[in-house]
Amino acid sequence: IKFKKFKYPSGKKIFDWVIPKEWVIKDAYIKAHEKNIIDINKNNLHVLNYSHPINKKLSLFKLNKYIHSIENRPNTIPYSTSYYKPNIGFCMQHAKRVKLKDITYHAVIESSFKNGYILNGVSKLKGFTKKTILISSYLCHPSMANNELSGPLVMLGLYDKIKKWQNRRYNYLFLINPETIGSICFIKTFQKTLQKNLDSGLVLTCLGGPNKKLSYKKSRIGNSSLDKIFSYLNKNNKVILRDFDPTEGSDERQYCSSELNLPVGQIARTVYGKTTQYHTSDDNKNYMKISQVMNSIDQIEKILKINDQLNPLKRFLPYCELQLGKRNLYPNINSHLTRKNSSDKILNSRKQLKIMQYILSYADGKNNILDISNLSGFKLNEIKKVLDICVKKKLIL
Repeated sequence: IKFKKFKYPSGKKIFDWVIPKEWVIKDAYIKAHEKNIIDINKNNLHVLNYSHPINKKLSLFKLNKYIHSIENRPNTIPYSTSYYKPNIGFCMQHAKRVKLKDITYHAVIESSFKNGYILNGVSKLKGFTKKTILISSYLCHPSMANNELSGPLVMLGLYDKIKKWQNRRYNYLFLINPETIGSICFIKTFQKTLQKNLDSGLVLTCLGGPNKKLSYKKSRIGNSSLDKIFSYLNKNNKVILRDFDPTEGSDERQYCSSELNLPVGQIARTVYGKTTQYHTSDDNKNYMKISQVMNSIDQIEKILKINDQLNPLKRFLPYCELQLGKRNLYPNINSHLTRKNSSDKILNSRKQLKIMQYILSYADGKNNILDISNLSGFKLNEIKKVLDICVKKKLIL
């Protein structure tokens, strides 16, 4: 993806946040008798991210104050961070931790902090309207497969597919950023454009895990075009639907915050925090399957394509009911009596007549076929067939 890069320097105030200094980590280890107990060169999760430097000889009692492990996952290394508060820490398997002897250890973290910058990447595929769909993901979790790598991979796949679409209605804005602080910087730069033109958005995360169904977290608004599609798919048992929750999640919390309240949802497969692999060394290539990443790309593309084709409907003649009889679309004999053994053909024609009446009633330039489906209870494919007749008969523009 050809990204335009946006840099935000350390120390710059962005809304209520300040861009932190860049963390430079050169080495980290714990030694005993000149033998490494843990070593960042073997696994970069062994150090608490953003740790301050240390070079000390420590007793086991003092060393334990700096160690993070998971008691009920004894063979797993946790992924831990401390970005906005000075801290020192190591991460290791609990099984190794409990075997540490009461001797002196050499604890070393060679780290430093320098004036650097946040780096965001933005790319745009143009449509024929000003309305925009935001597709974002993040780059900030080292050595995480499902939690980190899957989102950017799905974004790459979607970019390649959407680029090939003919007659795109929406603009598609692709954003890659460090989670939270990166999206806050992006909002600061693009706030007016987003508030004016953003139709819907998706934050891509955790899309390579084993779950079969996609899971969508609605925007706080809850009625964007993508919110409506995912709600429809949920009713038909195709996806899992989650309500907006400001206490958990990813960058959608920034987009949906307070008076900004942009229509951005989040899409996942095996959702963060719901599995034991989350934020641990077990979130690896054995857990995240490329086949699931590809499934996510294909499924999300289909949904975005449906959304792109959901044009608001308008009639050629906007006022009052249209005379359908002269177009052979309404029965010439008006009778409420039907035979008990009416044929399927007659039943289908009456059903189609009802669908047509819904289409013509709600074709006001604001509603699309998904809106009409939700209002009427008829299925999308049923409405689409009748809509084709309406277009052919020049009832709908």
